[in-house]
Amino acid sequence: MECENYKQQIDLMVMGSLNQSMLADLKKHLENCADCRMELEATKKTWIMIGELPVPVPSESLRTGFHEMLTKFKKEEGQATKKSTITQGKLIEPKFTRRWTQYAAAIILLMIGVGAGYLINHSTPPVSAYNKKIDSLASEMSSMKQMMMLSLLENPSASERIRAVGYTDQMITVNNKVVEALLTTLNQDPNTNVRLITLDALAKLSKSPVVREGLVQSITKQESPLVQSAIADLMVKLREKKSVKPLQKLLQKKDLNEMVKTKIEESIQKLI
Repeated sequence: MECENYKQQIDLMVMGSLNQSMLADLKKHLENCADCRMELEATKKTWIMIGELPVPVPSESLRTGFHEMLTKFKKEEGQATKKSTITQGKLIEPKFTRRWTQYAAAIILLMIGVGAGYLINHSTPPVSAYNKKIDSLASEMSSMKQMMMLSLLENPSASERIRAVGYTDQMITVNNKVVEALLTTLNQDPNTNVRLITLDALAKLSKSPVVREGLVQSITKQESPLVQSAIADLMVKLREKKSVKPLQKLLQKKDLNEMVKTKIEESIQKLI
């Protein structure tokens, strides 16, 4: 539970937003906690990859409008500060708070719109070029997710590896490296939950012949009764007849769980 609290501070540390006292406490904890040090390295890698994404340049009109609004906000903020005398233990004047909130929201919305404005203002013809830009950005985000996934799959924390597998749902396309990494995780990960999550992710990609073949070959490599049952169920759902022989081979294991044995026998009957 203590580590969970420290892990929540790691993002703030990487962003440079952690106050000095908490930073000192976190650094002291990191000296004696290998798991949190791994978390820190994973977070740093994530931020580095995010930082490598290209940032759209705003148009001059958007840039000018932003600075004008910011100047007006600073001017009104100064006037509000003079009118409002804030004593210790009292709340900030409500009108000033609302005004600040309105401007902050407007600034945030403007910055969010900068990228979209850039794409729209520079599109020729408007619709097709805009769509190409959107597709390009989406593709870059998908590539980033792939890099993050491959990196997190090496994390010693099972929860981080589960999070890595979950990134496949956010990818537009899944390349051979990702498929290979998923199959390796399914066959070799020491954590049963990670294997089950990975099996579910591969099931969603089962239209690929490479994935289906990898799943069939994975059958005899499974030792966990839960994974053995789950993969037998999946073969039935996919109507994968190539899985019959590997399932029969799995039945020959002397230490096979009796309930799993029954499940596999039923699966084979359904596939024949």
